Amino acid sequence: ITPQITIEGEKDGVNKSLTITQINPIDNAEMAYIPAGEFLMGSVDSDFHALDSEKPQHAVYLNAFWIYKTEVTYKQYKKCVENGACTLPIKTDAYNNESFSDYPIEYVNWEQAKTYCEWAKGRLPTEAEWEKAARGIDARKYPWGNREPLPDYLNYKDSKKEGPVAVGSYPKGASPYGVLDMAGNVQEWVEDWYSGDYYHISPKENPKGPESGNARALRGGSWRFAAPVVRAAMRLYLMPASSEYDFREIGFRCVRNE
Repeated sequence: ITPQITIEGEKDGVNKSLTITQINPIDNAEMAYIPAGEFLMGSVDSDFHALDSEKPQHAVYLNAFWIYKTEVTYKQYKKCVENGACTLPIKTDAYNNESFSDYPIEYVNWEQAKTYCEWAKGRLPTEAEWEKAARGIDARKYPWGNREPLPDYLNYKDSKKEGPVAVGSYPKGASPYGVLDMAGNVQEWVEDWYSGDYYHISPKENPKGPESGNARALRGGSWRFAAPVVRAAMRLYLMPASSEYDFREIGFRCVRNE
């Protein structure tokens, strides 16, 4: 990447950390810089919303990386299709409707998400990378902090939108690094195979998930989920491809190495 870096300070009274961004020239996506270092991944036993798959909470060290500030949009995905690298989403109603250009792409399986990120000279984030970008280093419950969700922070069940909205619609819900839409809107594919007990054996540095599995991990929750399911530590999963499921409300974002 040829860096086109901008540095921001406090934003909307919520994101008080230093935010460094640059543009991916391939798809014009804005990316936020996540510095190298350690963070706390998973949930503590005292969190009664936490699932066993989120435990134990453990320290993880990650190398620095860049992550898309928002989910990949229909407009961006269409560019990949037109380039011949990507295939059409499983359902194309919104894809063919210009009014959804800035909405997150849906109806894509894991392989389609992976292919897009590779076309954009990146990759899908690992679970650990996604979670650090979402919650920072202070083990906060949600991207914006520990305050329970409100409809002006994210698109979730209580927002009553009945579907996704345009990416970046909730600046108050930004993570400490200025990353948007990491709670609600659409669920997001990540790189890892899913295992419910992986945290018991996860390496401390740059974990990449199990070597094999049947399902891929999903993060972030969606517009139809209640507050406990859009927590930053929440882990869900789905088969990476299916002839029976259309992958509605499932999108993704990409990362690039430093």
